[in-house]
Amino acid sequence: MIQFAICDDDASLCTDLSARLSNYMGDTHPHHITCFASGEALLASAQPFDLIFLDIQMAQPDGMETARLLRQRDSHSLLIFVSILKEYVFDAFAVEAFDYLVKPLDQKLVGRCMDRLREHLAAPSSISLLETSGRGHSAPVDVPLACILYAQCFDHAIDVHTTSGVYRTRQSFQDFTAQLPHTGRFYVCGRGLVVNLSQVTRVLEHDLLLKNGDRISFSRNRRREIQKAYADWFADRTRKGGWAK
Repeated sequence: MIQFAICDDDASLCTDLSARLSNYMGDTHPHHITCFASGEALLASAQPFDLIFLDIQMAQPDGMETARLLRQRDSHSLLIFVSILKEYVFDAFAVEAFDYLVKPLDQKLVGRCMDRLREHLAAPSSISLLETSGRGHSAPVDVPLACILYAQCFDHAIDVHTTSGVYRTRQSFQDFTAQLPHTGRFYVCGRGLVVNLSQVTRVLEHDLLLKNGDRISFSRNRRREIQKAYADWFADRTRKGGWAK
């Protein structure tokens, strides 16, 4: 069952969006919708949600601060901001928002957003690795795609750097990258090096600056190519759903 949360201090918006969601999901997609009137109430809930709709303009903590606090708790819920303001679109990237809808809600854009959501939930959200320890022992581990920062090949092994640590697995770089979704999110920016563009904050002169402060160096002659890949991914995210409005 898909668990939705709507966090908005406007009761009429909660009612309207709940009806739209229920109408879209129908009886063939089991779901449950929980409404919260404040970020504080949402943060106090122990219920895990697959997707959270967040208003931005609320009493503190507002929607953006609530999103930051959720991410600090390692919440992997998909976040969709719903706001009358368009100027927070770029701030939404910092908390890895899935979409951004502008009030008043456009049914076509809401439907497009939900189409993307169904595709996303149907797609694998993690990859399975056989982690190798220093003593040569191996154990299977599931690594969420959203947590991967980058992966690098060393001596026939792959070091997968994530927000929770580093996993080493013995496989070819080609086999590893074949497991990643080919959506532009993961980009091979050097020999044996792939980076998660959703974890990149800036493309510098010779480095990619990641959200955790790490820097990934690349060859100077690839800077334009890498800038284009990042811009294309950013534009693709912006074109879909409510981001384009």
